[in-house]
Amino acid sequence: MYLKLDNNKQIKKFYRLLSLYKSIIFKFVKFKTSNSDKNINLIIEALNIKNRKERITFVYDEACKLIDNQVNGKNICGFENCKCYTQRNNSYKYGCFRMCRYKTNSGCSTKNLACKLFNCSEVKKRYKVIEYSDLKILKLLSIRQRFIVKSDYFTLRENVLKDLYSYSFIYSSIKIILRTIIDFIHVKAIEKRTINGGIYEN
Repeated sequence: MYLKLDNNKQIKKFYRLLSLYKSIIFKFVKFKTSNSDKNINLIIEALNIKNRKERITFVYDEACKLIDNQVNGKNICGFENCKCYTQRNNSYKYGCFRMCRYKTNSGCSTKNLACKLFNCSEVKKRYKVIEYSDLKILKLLSIRQRFIVKSDYFTLRENVLKDLYSYSFIYSSIKIILRTIIDFIHVKAIEKRTINGGIYEN
């Protein structure tokens, strides 16, 4: 099915119809377009993935990749000796992910979209960062799934994907709350190992 997306009106209509395009009605339809916009072509590629879980995984990973490509090779948090811009005048280190269980000396050991989308005011003052609204491919997710993408911080990629695969908002919410409680307990354990006036170490 060829989609003519030559102007803003057609593109806006295309975005409005995404829920229909990804439905069972278009299960055996292959989408095409001559539009060269990267965001639109990623959405077209995703629409042509007819397996629900595979499509969700593609959307999630591509959104992460767009952010990674934007910041690759840049020290946008201003880390020096493990301290970001906002931690230069206090005893903390490792930036906003200092409490995360998945941090390593070389960065994050997993792929969490909520964390990648978060940028403090100090970073935003210095760099043009990718915002949630810039990731048009996320329009392929449901409202429930978008909520998860925005709120499921400090979580393994595999666990976030399981939440996205689920059809139940209540089930996903309970899992997120339970993980938050577990992370809180983990943070308290870290605090007990505080040394040098408040620097957290693994």
